[in-house]
Amino acid sequence: MPKKVVQINRVTYKYRSSSFHALTNVSLDINEGDFLLLVGYSGSGKSTLLKTINGLVPNFYAGSFGGDVSIYDETITEKDTALLAKKVGFVFQNPENQLSNLTIEREIAFPLENFGVPRDEMIARIDELIALLDIEKIRFKSPFAISGGEQQLAAIAAALALDPPILVLDEVTAHLSPKSANELLSKLYELNQEYNKTIIISEHRLDRCIHFANKMAYIENGRLKAFGNPQDVLENQNYPKELLPKIPAIYLKLQEETKNFSTLSKYYSFISKRDSIPFTTNDFMSIFSKEGKRK
Repeated sequence: MPKKVVQINRVTYKYRSSSFHALTNVSLDINEGDFLLLVGYSGSGKSTLLKTINGLVPNFYAGSFGGDVSIYDETITEKDTALLAKKVGFVFQNPENQLSNLTIEREIAFPLENFGVPRDEMIARIDELIALLDIEKIRFKSPFAISGGEQQLAAIAAALALDPPILVLDEVTAHLSPKSANELLSKLYELNQEYNKTIIISEHRLDRCIHFANKMAYIENGRLKAFGNPQDVLENQNYPKELLPKIPAIYLKLQEETKNFSTLSKYYSFISKRDSIPFTTNDFMSIFSKEGKRK
């Protein structure tokens, strides 16, 4: 049976400065090794929900909190937020919000120094992460003298410094080019598959990342409307069609990947009429068929 690593039970939260609830009665369990995609409109509560997982809500952001969040069976309200960094690495949408040291190497070293990691072990860990994320060329550069994609990789390296089993990312591809976004998401998928990291990511461009996810959650106005595997969520009557992934990107990606979401075919005619996509349903399904045979 899969091990539950995050348990969110009937969580309701309202920021002190707000007149409405950011989250209302949200419950979901996340298993070890999941790649969870959190989706919803801007202002739906995605970022707030992610911040409950590393204890920023309610321990850092003042407000009215109800319910319970447990990480590896430890309640976040009973755990020091700094100590949660050993269990949960967090990457913000804008990496400049969390990069503050003179070089990328120093950025990765910072959390290790704070926890008193011995120097030899710290150097080995820095070398390991720089090799893993392929960022040797920016090792001694300033965080503010590199590209947005490189900044995100640097932020991820720093978040992984303490080797947390869970990595939470808040719309990290929002300001990246399609190429940089795909490279970043591929790295996250590698961490998930090769190192069994539990990845929890919010994203609004589903065509970029739906083929990596095994779980998906849709949140609307602070309420969880659908949760399960991506196929089930996309079929759910609560899921808005305007947030469906763009089929052309999925279509082209399937020529390279073996991931398969055949349920999207039932939405194909709707999207095709709306966006005048130059593919037929038969073309679309033939790709699924070929991919299925390769497995």
